[in-house]
Amino acid sequence: MSRGFLCALSGIALTIFSWYGPWGWPAWPAFAVLHLVFGTGGGYHELPPAGRGAVIVALLVINVTAWAIACYGLWAALRRLLHRGGWYEPRRRT
Repeated sequence: MSRGFLCALSGIALTIFSWYGPWGWPAWPAFAVLHLVFGTGGGYHELPPAGRGAVIVALLVINVTAWAIACYGLWAALRRLLHRGGWYEPRRRT
């Protein structure tokens, strides 16, 4: 499996964890966008049902994408850090 696919799966896992987990931190990308777009006064609850559905789907996409990018960045940083240490040899494809 590719690195991008595994990072996308981790983004989906963290998004699902944000729904059912006891903490709110896994949903901070969606909360930040929700706060930037709607502010603290009004909310997306006042939209018609189709609008609410579109907002929820957009927030899901934003949350999954943000965590996938964070995972990919962490993976790349660790790979560079470990490669510079000299004891990590990347596997060569033939």
